[in-house]
Amino acid sequence: MSSCSEGGSGNGGAGAPVPSHLSAWAEIDLARLQQNYRWLRQRAGVPVMAMVKANAYGHGLLPVATFLQDVVRADWFGVATTEEGVALRRAGITRPILVLGGFWFGQEAAIVHYDLATTLPDPDYLPVLEQAASQAGRTVAVHLEIDTGIGRLGLSPDQFTTVLERLKACPHLRLDGLMTHFASADLPEHADFTRDQIRRHALAVQQARAAGWTPRYIHLANSAGLHAFLPEAAGNLVRLGGLLYGIAGDALSPAFPPPPTQPVLSLHARILGLKTVPPGTPLGYGCTFVTRRPTRVATVPLGYGDGLHRIQSNRGQALVCGRKVPIIGRVSMDVTMLDVTDVPDVALGNVATFIGSQGETTITAEEYAAVMGSIALEATTALTARVPRCYRAAAMSSAPGGREDTPASACK
Repeated sequence: MSSCSEGGSGNGGAGAPVPSHLSAWAEIDLARLQQNYRWLRQRAGVPVMAMVKANAYGHGLLPVATFLQDVVRADWFGVATTEEGVALRRAGITRPILVLGGFWFGQEAAIVHYDLATTLPDPDYLPVLEQAASQAGRTVAVHLEIDTGIGRLGLSPDQFTTVLERLKACPHLRLDGLMTHFASADLPEHADFTRDQIRRHALAVQQARAAGWTPRYIHLANSAGLHAFLPEAAGNLVRLGGLLYGIAGDALSPAFPPPPTQPVLSLHARILGLKTVPPGTPLGYGCTFVTRRPTRVATVPLGYGDGLHRIQSNRGQALVCGRKVPIIGRVSMDVTMLDVTDVPDVALGNVATFIGSQGETTITAEEYAAVMGSIALEATTALTARVPRCYRAAAMSSAPGGREDTPASACK
């Protein structure tokens, strides 16, 4: 194995441990996750809801949430589904959790039992949730999402008025929050539209207060809103996902300087096979790539079964020994081929990095996603359970009370 095989995997370069027992893995840098959260908390000036939906955007739901709670002391967690909220509670997460996608009929008992705050996509969910809470003798926190321009699950003005009225007959439901979601806060040309969303949300808050409600939390800002629309979009709670994981560069307004958050995830695989083939050799399914020179072909164990999208075929790149090399042939379910002809001393076991850095050379998640015509959030979220997540330990010396926490490094 050549020396380049250990040369700078991960996001940070030198010193990053390379798991010798794995052929493919995603590395999660917990120190960067902590730094990102603390900078965002300071920037927002209000509590931060850490979005951990969709397996924490591919970073690993339970390890990420546990770290954010136990070490970083996160204020809130946001999930999309009841199942995600239940998984967090069963794993020992005690901080407030909001199910932004609401619940389906039959899940109301889980909302109550596991003390999950929830949205209500339709007035018809009110009576079943009230009944479940009443039977359990508990009160459920409800956050009403007002549709101010994105469509989706927010309440229309008529629905919002109906829910405010019907809530008066639901003593076991507490109106704890009013929220909205920005449709295009990342687009400077739609700045007036975003400001109109802010205005509509403020009117809804006034309407609720005029009806006698006093919600504790008013929240509008996602990552793009925090970046471009403070202080008017701050409310007293912000919901952050992309910026938290350092992968929102392609979903932020270019009219403002990029924030200092750093990418938390990197993606790697070892070279499992090497061969030299002559000119005129077709490679991969469909023979979509034919060599034009004697070509050194490296095969790595990442494919679309792992979340490396087939669109990367003959388009994407990886880093090997600090050099960018092209993906050749079609990405298969389990393996992908790379042209390493121009990489000196390439050997079995060398690390190929698809997202991350080797030395001074980097492929960002945004660049990786751009090959697919997509965004970084989709690229990391698409990584499947077959890819082990390796959590790089980080010593934290600024926890409350001066205690020092050092989470164990592990691959899961």
